[in-house]
Amino acid sequence: MGSCLDLRKYQDPNTKDGSQIADAFSMIISGKKGYKAVIERRKPTPKCVKCTHPANSEDQKFCAQCGGKMAIPITNCPGCQRLIDENEKFCTGCGHNIEAIIAAQTA
Repeated sequence: MGSCLDLRKYQDPNTKDGSQIADAFSMIISGKKGYKAVIERRKPTPKCVKCTHPANSEDQKFCAQCGGKMAIPITNCPGCQRLIDENEKFCTGCGHNIEAIIAAQTA
């Protein structure tokens, strides 16, 4: 069994807390019910919308390199909540225009 299983793709987008993933993961780790594993949630680091330079702090509003606006990269489709890659222009699940959202952030 691999230790690098990404269970996020099995997460139900209709539940905000991801409890069904936590329960499944806890069952896999412990082999019994009632055990609760701690799942780390990382907050995405803001990046410059012009040069993609990462922010030095979470409250940084403008880029130190080019002066562009800092924004948190999109990780989930706003239409269907499917995980998306930062290079995708459209969601492969629902066809939502991701490029238009990124363009609105730069305005």
